Amino acid sequence: MPRNTDRADRILDAAGELLLRHGYRKVTIDDVARQAGVGKGTVYLHWKTKVALFQSLLVRESVALVEDVLGALRADPNEVRPHRLLRLAYLVTFRRPLALALVTGDTEMLGALRERAGSDRMQETNERFYSVLAESGLLRADVPDLAYTLNAAALGFFLADDYKPAVSGIDRELKADALAHTIRHAFEPPERPDPAVVRAVADRIDALLTELITGYRELFDALDAANASR
Repeated sequence: MPRNTDRADRILDAAGELLLRHGYRKVTIDDVARQAGVGKGTVYLHWKTKVALFQSLLVRESVALVEDVLGALRADPNEVRPHRLLRLAYLVTFRRPLALALVTGDTEMLGALRERAGSDRMQETNERFYSVLAESGLLRADVPDLAYTLNAAALGFFLADDYKPAVSGIDRELKADALAHTIRHAFEPPERPDPAVVRAVADRIDALLTELITGYRELFDALDAANASR
């Protein structure tokens, strides 16, 4: 991470507030510096370009999101069952507006950042993730194009609030429950899985998520302009 972590975090926090408020295209480095209470040159001590700054912001957000999921998985290995894991991811993501923009590909907010740093790494992890769940029997074997179909079904829940007329009277927890119900009955075998299998899968997914976090942190460091002078 950057040399002065507190200052860098303050700059990233400011960039995040402005990104949510105005969108990537309208925010300048001057805006970020003013919001963070530092000079423009101070921002450039950490990031050479606006793109690198905001990519770092999104990488930091991705790390936080994955860490939240990983923490819940370590507290209860049963969270690795697909319907529970997607319910968890849904709730965690909606607590983080930037993470939600990443998941839904919010072009208005992210602009050119939509094809963000680390997206290839996340895609690769997703493919390995679904492979582990499928080969372990936690997902049905008869679903065509399983990863695509499951992603499409889950993404509908993330995007549904953007369509009008909005359905009223359903809070976020109930929507998460509906997502879990859909995944459980459409994509998982009807029988309850062996606890030993669940435990083994949880360990494998833990390793995948830990590897993903490590990769994101390495990418964050690579985006830090201060690395050039170390």
